[in-house]
Amino acid sequence: MSRQYRDSSGQLWPEIVGRFGTTTMLTTSDSSQQSHAAGTGVTLMRIANGSDDGKHLHFTTGADPTATTSDPIVPAYQTEFVAVQPGEKVAIISGHNHSFHVTITDILPS
Repeated sequence: MSRQYRDSSGQLWPEIVGRFGTTTMLTTSDSSQQSHAAGTGVTLMRIANGSDDGKHLHFTTGADPTATTSDPIVPAYQTEFVAVQPGEKVAIISGHNHSFHVTITDILPS
């Protein structure tokens, strides 16, 4: 679950409200890989790109997703929060033929 808050200059930013749940660590490649299925009550998952060489990754979500290099990206060293339904998974692909670690974590309702 997330909500918006305003910083000192009035800009809106997401504020993540919840606890970390199940985490999957994947190593990217030029083939799509899937995370665990989102747990009961989970509607938000966190994708953390652990690239150590400045590479982005592509991702998609669904019941049995396959990521392609046409899907949205998570830039190097960044974290993205994506909406899911319980039972859905996140699929990732490198697109660079480089391998690096990515973690995908359930955000549990508080």
